[in-house]
Amino acid sequence: MARVLVIDDDRIIRKIIESNLTSLGYEVIIATNGQEGLQLLKAHQPDVVITDKVMPGLDGIEVTKRIRRDPAYAHLPILMLTGESDLEDKLGAFEAGADDYLGKPFEVAELAARLTALLRRAEAIKAAQTKQVESGEKATLIAVHSLRGGVGTTSLATNLAVALNNLWQVPTLLLDMALTAGQIALMLNKPLKHTWADLSEFGPEELDVEATKGIVSKHECGLHFISSPANPTQAEMVQHETISKAVSLLRPGYEYIVADLPHDFSDYSLDVLDSADTILLVLSPEMAAIRAAAIALDTYNKLGYDKDKIKLIINWTFEQGGLAQKKIEAALHHPVSLVVPFAPNLFVGSINRGIPFVLNHPENSVSALMEDFAFRLSKKAHQGIPPASPSETWHRVNQRLKLFNTGNRKQKSLLPFT
Repeated sequence: MARVLVIDDDRIIRKIIESNLTSLGYEVIIATNGQEGLQLLKAHQPDVVITDKVMPGLDGIEVTKRIRRDPAYAHLPILMLTGESDLEDKLGAFEAGADDYLGKPFEVAELAARLTALLRRAEAIKAAQTKQVESGEKATLIAVHSLRGGVGTTSLATNLAVALNNLWQVPTLLLDMALTAGQIALMLNKPLKHTWADLSEFGPEELDVEATKGIVSKHECGLHFISSPANPTQAEMVQHETISKAVSLLRPGYEYIVADLPHDFSDYSLDVLDSADTILLVLSPEMAAIRAAAIALDTYNKLGYDKDKIKLIINWTFEQGGLAQKKIEAALHHPVSLVVPFAPNLFVGSINRGIPFVLNHPENSVSALMEDFAFRLSKKAHQGIPPASPSETWHRVNQRLKLFNTGNRKQKSLLPFT
């Protein structure tokens, strides 16, 4: 029996909803105002919430926002009722965190149908996540790292994560680990609704998977992400052990996790680097970046990381005068896996618009490189078996792979990657 919390100051509406939902087998809990609703939420742990939008004191928008601030209720279905019907009001409800919206007056049959759909979707998500956790298979974790800023690590991490998500259409998570000044939310043009700072009240021993899921946001393309806090003060409030525990809790629920690391070997960085399947070390073709890469490689070696899991990426962040790839490889004693050509308009435009270039310009050669590199970093099981419903991204990659295999080397292909 599903438990429904109804929050509405209108006595008649409350009676109509309670009477009809009770007859359909729901357990109904009634609150006459927003404050009471939040108290009953904690006391009764409902399966779904119905809240009126316009109420004295705490209105439905504020009630929904407060529910969503608690990581434990991040995925609790919320249906908002209102007598207002213009688009701005509907968008306001969804922006606050409501899952559905129903105008007054409404048919009880439609209300029941909306509740059934919300509960079915919530159960499906929960079942899928439980299945992934029970399977014991962990996500492939890719760490994007550099000890020198300005070489494009965040842009590359963001576009790689989107490419993996769109290539396989499986659960993919992007982590902003640069807690003091991360830019993942900016890159995706998303507000800071939830961040790592939401876990500040938890110690690592108190954290569970439901609370951790509560800080995960979702992009329109399907990619999940966790944003860095709004400022350094908030970042300092979160224990790095809590973040490490959060990553370990989330990992069984995803196929791929891409982590954008800060330019250091802080505790946050080391926790991810230690458990990463692949480390992408990014540099630009100039002496300062090469020196930083040499320091990073030396540190990786002292930490005992397998050399094969470290892949160098050269990002041409300037037009000319850079050092040659062969000289860089000789200096670092490590092969280069990917060279990203100079493309300032593509990168800057993507950052300013908050749209990853693999989404906005899939036909671009740099987007092709990123999609193909994502394929090479994918699980062998995914590479070897075509998806049941191949995505447009998969078709593009597969076509380039076919052209390469048939000897058409003029086509941008998988050739440059090691």
